[in-house]
Amino acid sequence: MTTTVPGRTARRGHDAARAWLDGHGGMAGRRRVGAAVAMVALAAGAAACGTAAGTSPVQARCASGAPQITVVASGQASATPDILTIDIGVTVSDPTASSALSDANDQAATLTDSLKASGVTPADIQSTDFSITPDVNLAGTITGYQVSNTLLVTLHDLSGAGNAIDAAAASVGNAIRINGLAFAVSTTRSVDGRARANAVKTAAAHARVMTAAAGESLGGICSISDSTTSPAQYSVGVPNAASASSAAVPLEPGTQQASAQVTVVYSIVAT
Repeated sequence: MTTTVPGRTARRGHDAARAWLDGHGGMAGRRRVGAAVAMVALAAGAAACGTAAGTSPVQARCASGAPQITVVASGQASATPDILTIDIGVTVSDPTASSALSDANDQAATLTDSLKASGVTPADIQSTDFSITPDVNLAGTITGYQVSNTLLVTLHDLSGAGNAIDAAAASVGNAIRINGLAFAVSTTRSVDGRARANAVKTAAAHARVMTAAAGESLGGICSISDSTTSPAQYSVGVPNAASASSAAVPLEPGTQQASAQVTVVYSIVAT
């Protein structure tokens, strides 16, 4: 009976393999075998990388020359204004420039104090225009000087805006000038976002209808772009000093609308 020792058997196998390599070129044979193994490993790795970097189905459907549909759609959203800006000021005429300037300064200070008393903060009162202009008669003679001081005022409390305007006008009498006002939405991100979302939904609906009518199926989005405008500000006229009554000026903010337009390119899947 023959007894086999595992360790000795393994060594014999190793020695036999070494002898075979030595008989077939020695170290060169070993290099050839190693190079062959390395080439097999590289080929396997390259095949794996080729699969990972291959073109996906989505990329193929959106590639140049693939059937696609381009849709241009718009969407709207509305919001209630929560701020009011007023173009308000004073205009004074006097025989001399110095007296007109002094009078206008006093009236402008009185107007500003009235606005602050109505709850307007200094940060919401901004000087936007100041001028001194001579009054000239038909003969070309200067008969006096006119001084104007204009402010841009932002009101955040719309419920008290009418009373604030009325108090401001009453504080300076006939010197008051209100050139116009505009309602606005203080934060436009929300309404703009809703307008964009509505535009995209409209584009998708139009694309589905058209592809279905053509007997095809709508694929995924290849590209999307938008051009959105901010909500427009609508100016509302207010009574001038001559027609203003003692009652608070009636103001209606209404609603403001944001519009968005998007261009969406979809792939088409053949049915």
